[in-house]
Amino acid sequence: HGAHLLQSCAVRSIETQAGRVCGVVTEQGPIQCDQVVLAGGSWSRLFAGNLGISIPQLKVLATAARVDTLDGRIPALPVAADNFAFRRRADGGYTIARSNANIAQITTDNFRLFKEFAPALAKGWRELRVRAGKQLFKDLRVPKRWSNQDTTPFEQTRILDPDPAPGLNHEAVRNLSHAFPGFAQCRISHEWAGMIDVTPDAVPIIGQAGQIDGLFIATGFSGHGFGLGPAAGELIADLVRGVAPRVDPSPFRFGRFTKK
Repeated sequence: HGAHLLQSCAVRSIETQAGRVCGVVTEQGPIQCDQVVLAGGSWSRLFAGNLGISIPQLKVLATAARVDTLDGRIPALPVAADNFAFRRRADGGYTIARSNANIAQITTDNFRLFKEFAPALAKGWRELRVRAGKQLFKDLRVPKRWSNQDTTPFEQTRILDPDPAPGLNHEAVRNLSHAFPGFAQCRISHEWAGMIDVTPDAVPIIGQAGQIDGLFIATGFSGHGFGLGPAAGELIADLVRGVAPRVDPSPFRFGRFTKK
């Protein structure tokens, strides 16, 4: 359909005229357009903030590991329980994780959005491991405003690749071993982590941004992006094209977080 994919090319900002999108400014130069979809995951709040739009979204760290085991009694089906999860890999190992346990690294946004997230915190505090440390000081050094000529945070750090949390991964192995003894002698061969873009109600934001005509948002998938991605892509495509959406978009509207 004539689409062009530009890799390793950060978008610095959006240009507007009379309150409507008229283009984007990238590190390689401007691109004219009248509609933009902001689907920046954990970066979305920072990018939108430079436009004067506050997206109620926080980052939460999730971690996982790859383990090897020679026990043939472990089910090939993926399994998830209250305190562990595992999935058989094509290479013969297993991807494992500690279910219902993520790390909330304290940043300035945690204080700014405390009121919005307080109800969710009250309900799910057992699932969070709050950490205060170097991430707060890193966050303080990240610029929140920049011009189209400035080198942006998205160029300085192109990929969010946080350190894994070995404690949670080893905890997952212990929990797994109680339920499936075949994991008792398993070996962790690789660990990794990622940042989850979380909204106060754990439901993504999909739709018109509101303040800027032609700006759409698809973010805040709260750890379910791989599952919701295909349907979310079709929904946002319908909204951008101005055709009748195949599902009701109102539960995902950006305006649900604003005062009625």
